[in-house]
Amino acid sequence: MPEQTSPNDMAAVMAQLRMPEGCNIRRKETFEYLTPHYTYNIELFQNADNTWYAIAIPRDSDRLVVYGSSVLSSAHLALQSLLDKIQREGMHQLFGNPEPEDEFEEDEFEDSESEDYELEAESGETASPVATSTDVDDPDHPIDEY
Repeated sequence: MPEQTSPNDMAAVMAQLRMPEGCNIRRKETFEYLTPHYTYNIELFQNADNTWYAIAIPRDSDRLVVYGSSVLSSAHLALQSLLDKIQREGMHQLFGNPEPEDEFEEDEFEDSESEDYELEAESGETASPVATSTDVDDPDHPIDEY
């Protein structure tokens, strides 16, 4: 019979599992690391032999960069190693700070809206931009006319 272990001592729990030869199990936890300009998705892995490693991927970036720690003896060391690597070689170091996203400019909307009115004036017809339920139910005006 396996010896009693704390249900929270995952290394001991994993060590007691019966698995076929060549199979392994590892535990994974997820974190978010927020910097002033980037957010990183972090995954921390615990192997059955109670060794740890962590990886990070920047979120919402057009560039894919994967950061990783070595396999280390504790979760603390794996996470700290990863955070140190991001500090040294992070997206801000490689590519600078992201450009602020362009705000929607009101002038652009007004320009496109005025073009619509110009088209209506040229054709002499006023087109309905959205079909209504009465348009759909009217056999004299099938929806594909709009």
